[in-house]
Order: sequence, then C-alpha cells, then structure tokens
Amino acid sequence: MWMGPRALVPLLVASAMVWSACEASLTPIIGEIGGQILLPCTAVKDGVKNVAWFLESSTQELLNCDKNSSSDFRFLRDNVSSLVITNVSLEDGGNYGCRDCSQTAESKPQIQLIVTSGPHNVTFKISPTNILPNGTLYTSVGSSLNFSCTADSIPQPEIGVFFYAPDNSPELFNSANGSSLEFSMLHFPRNYQGIYNCSAENQASRKRIFSTLQLLVYYAPTLPIQCSANYTGISDEVALLCSWPGGYPAPILEWEKDGKTHFNDTSDMLMASLNGSQFSTGQILTCRGKHQIANNVKEDHCEVQLGLPLLQSQPLRSCVTGESVTLSCSVSGANPLATITWLRNLSTPEVELQPGKKYKIIQDSTVSYLTIVNCSHESDEGYYICKAVNGLATRDLYVWLSVNKPSNIVGLVSALLILFLLVVGLIIGIIIYCDPWVYWKANPFRSGQSEVLVLVESEEEDETEQVGNSTENAENGHYTDSCANPPAANGNICKHQVLFHYPPADINSDLDNEVSQDKESEIPEEEL
Repeated sequence: MWMGPRALVPLLVASAMVWSACEASLTPIIGEIGGQILLPCTAVKDGVKNVAWFLESSTQELLNCDKNSSSDFRFLRDNVSSLVITNVSLEDGGNYGCRDCSQTAESKPQIQLIVTSGPHNVTFKISPTNILPNGTLYTSVGSSLNFSCTADSIPQPEIGVFFYAPDNSPELFNSANGSSLEFSMLHFPRNYQGIYNCSAENQASRKRIFSTLQLLVYYAPTLPIQCSANYTGISDEVALLCSWPGGYPAPILEWEKDGKTHFNDTSDMLMASLNGSQFSTGQILTCRGKHQIANNVKEDHCEVQLGLPLLQSQPLRSCVTGESVTLSCSVSGANPLATITWLRNLSTPEVELQPGKKYKIIQDSTVSYLTIVNCSHESDEGYYICKAVNGLATRDLYVWLSVNKPSNIVGLVSALLILFLLVVGLIIGIIIYCDPWVYWKANPFRSGQSEVLVLVESEEEDETEQVGNSTENAENGHYTDSCANPPAANGNICKHQVLFHYPPADINSDLDNEVSQDKESEIPEEEL
C-alpha cells in the first residue's frame, strides 16, 4: 500500500484535538516507563506546607496530610508540595491532583500523567536485495522491492519511510499509525538510489528514532563498447583507449593482445600506452568489458586493427615566379591517425614549416595542403617533404617544386595563329596551282551545278569537228547537221550542229537530267 504525505493530515488533526481537550481541564505530563517523574502542585497557594496527593479522586489518597510517603515507596513528597514517582510503570498513568490539608472541600485532579514507552526495536528491511561486504544493499533497475518497517512503542508509533536523494530534501514514500508498515514498489527506477530511513515516532512523547539503509541501483550500459588507438605525439608511442560508459557500477575493462590480458581496471574508461615499435601492420588488439549485477553478467568487446601510414602526392609541381602554388599530401591506411607535417629540404630539414605570410597550411585528418605564396626561384625551388607519424612508423614523401619565369602568352598565341593561317593559305595555293579545275568545281559562285552542254555556231568549228573527230564524235554522242541550200519559201528547216559531251562516270546522277538537246526549230521563210 502506497501512502503519501497527505496520509499524515488526519492523524495530526486528531492528535491536536485530543491534546486541546486535555489542556482545557488537565495538564499533561509525560513519563517514561522505568524512569522518574515530578508532579508539581499548582492547585494550592505558595507557602502551604501540608499538601495531600490523590489519584483520580480525593478519596484515593497517595500521600495524606499526616505522612510524607505512602505505602508504596515509589511515591515521595518533594519540596513540601511536589510528588515524585520513581520507577514509573504503565499502571502509574492517570489523573493526579493535590489539595490543601486545611481545606475540607473536595478537589479535582489537575495533572494527567501519560506513561509512554519507546519507540524502540525498530526493524527496517528492503527485499529482495543483495548485500555488499560493507553492508550496503543493491538491486537492479526494474526490480520489484518490498519495504517493511516495524517498531515497539506505547502508545503506538507513527511510522514513515523517507528517501534522501543526493542534494535534495527528504521525500516521504509512505507512512502509517501502528507498529508496522509494509508496501511494495514495482519497476524500481535508477533515480531512487540513495539513503532510506524508517522513522518511528511516539505520538505522546514525540520521541523519534531511525533505522537507515543505503540502497544502490545497478544497471548495465545500454550503448556498445568503443575502443580506438591514438597517437600521443611522442615518437613510437601509441595510446589505446577503451570506453563503456552508461552503467553503474563501472564495468571491468581489459586490453588483450594475442589472447593475453595486458591491462585491466574497473572503470568506464581504460587507457593504456604502448610502444608502437612492438606492433606490426594489421595487428589486432581487443578490449573486453564485463558488467555484473548479482548473477546477471553483460559482456561486450571491440577491436582495433593497427595500420602504417601510406603517403600519396604529386612528385613534380611547377610554379611561375610571383604566383602561388599548392602542394597536397594525403595519408591512407593509418591507424592511429597520422600527424602530417611539412619540411623543407634545406640545411635544417627537420625544422617544420609553420603557417604564416609565406606558407599557408590547411589540413584535416587525412589530407594536408601547403600553399607557397609569391614563388621565387632562389628561395622556393627544390624539394618539399611531407612527413607522417602515427606512433607505429614514420613515412616521408618528397615533392619537387620548379619555379619558372613568366612568358608572353599573348605573343605566343598570336604567333601560332599567324603560322596556322600561313600554312592554310600555302596549302590552298598549292592545290589551286596544281589543278585549277578543283577550284572551278568547288567555286560556290557558279550559276549551275555542272556545265555539260556547249552550242557551236561556227561552220568552221563544225567542219573541223566532223572531219577530225568523226569516229570519236560517233562514240561520244556528237551530232552534226548542215544547211547547204538557203531555206525555201515553203519553210525548209535548217539544222545546226550540236556537240554533246557525256559527263564522267562518277558525276552525280542528278546532273544527267540537266543535259538536254536542242530541238529542231522551224525558221520562218521570211527571215531566211
């Protein structure tokens, strides 16, 4: 059963009402069993020396007017009028009164004696839990726990269980009136690790005692274990780092090489420094973690494979005087990651180049860029060294930088263009000179695609063609005719010689269609 702080409100109100009623008629005095109590007489005036004490009513006198003590030697008179009760017992509780022996009127009790006991024998248990050697209890996240607290007290005590978190005020878990308190918590969270108190308070005497238990809440890491190798900056030294945070308590971590444990510790993080020269490329190192809660053990491991640095760069670079050039150097296969530096092959090659006005250096984990500003032949030409170190090995790569004088680019381009035009013109001239018909055929300003029809008007040319090339004319399609006599009046036809040349065999077929012969035409007689 779970109860909060509000469960105490009705109890406190009822107690206040009881004590208010008592204070209205009787003065309460608390006495502890086995102790001694003094009851003052406030009902008589000062200076009265003969006082009688009674219990509940004036007829039950404990100390009468004639005696200083009663038959029970635990009741004694003190300072004339006060009553002392020694070795108080539970039966001594009740209402007490005193009266002046010189008065015969009946008196009423004025004091209420409340006899209390405890609280004591407070027993506080949290189960089921495990116990460490120092007596501290521990459980795991998500467990179900039972809380039990008992105490002996007269009257019955008020019992409460409080939780004290670090740097926080106490938190009341549950409370009850009675000799025992029991309740349960399911799915116990990790933030309830701390100090628990079972408080038992006597409601009459307000005496309170505690029983304290410390409870630890264990939980395993939820993230996987991680490990890495790092270069420490010291030559031939490698730092191995293994981390497995997020659990409580800290796990046990250990580094293994070839199946043998070399370093171990109970911590969230384990770091070990080793001599890198003892390892070869491809060597595998293993970090193992173990987290235990009672009989439950969670284990995990990770591996690191070592690798030597491999450098890549352009071996030859050039720069124009007065300009800038950037050299690059990349590293691959290095584990741990390598540190890249640039050196100058001068009299002191081991002095690293530092960023400044002359050199600009930009780099990430695997690539480094060196920019040389305002190149000069005297100071910048030569070897530059890219150096990579990762604790396992040191690798160097040389890059040669040549510095050239600037050239007239515009003049060079103009000269090349003029030379090209001269060569083109020379080639065209040679072609035209050797074969003029090439130009004629390629001339785009000709009126027709091919001139294959020639008309001959001269009679002398006709005779020459007929006599000299009669055979050839027949083969090549040359046709001749003559007009021997004048045309008659009836309209005789005069025919002309037509010279037809067959085009070459490889000429376009479309040109053949353009070849035509003149038809015979009638010449009017009047014109002849």
